[in-house]
Amino acid sequence: MKDFFLFIKSKVFFKHFAIAVLSLVVLLWVLFKLLGIYTHHGETAVVPDFKGQLISELDKFIDGKHVRYAIIDSVYEPQEKSGVVLKQEPEANSEVKHNRIIYLYVTSTQPPQITMPKLVDRSTRQALFMIESYGLKQGNITEIASDCKGCVVKQLYKGKEIMAGELIKKGSKIDLLVGKKENDYINNSSDSLPAGPE
Repeated sequence: MKDFFLFIKSKVFFKHFAIAVLSLVVLLWVLFKLLGIYTHHGETAVVPDFKGQLISELDKFIDGKHVRYAIIDSVYEPQEKSGVVLKQEPEANSEVKHNRIIYLYVTSTQPPQITMPKLVDRSTRQALFMIESYGLKQGNITEIASDCKGCVVKQLYKGKEIMAGELIKKGSKIDLLVGKKENDYINNSSDSLPAGPE
């Protein structure tokens, strides 16, 4: 034990200790430098404006811009061209670190499918409201003889009856057959007949 304390107090120990500390400092400095180079510490890039860019052209678009991208959601917008960027996070022209991922929302190439609502037995006004709220489109409304005046008797898609609960593409056009009492046809028909001889 005495020899150990004598060794700690010796010049050899202090020399080796100083070399070890200096080596550790140099090693940490080199590691931090390499980490800074790898992560581009302190370097920033300006976020480009992705809006309106085609998905197929994104790799070419970001070349040399020091950012990456990830498509995180697709939205069906019938009035927009399919396969283009609608929105991005962070916004264009903001400054970010090199190689930051820019999250993109794009237009879907196919409309999503929804469940067809039940329009039969509802009033025409209710049916039209539901068509709009479900993201469908109003087609032709045809009146037919029925006991239920102003009620939807049948709901049609491309000329064929579609039942509630069936899957249908969003934005599809729905035609309605709406009831009109038979008496109304008789009255209308008699009103239109030419008057007989007096």
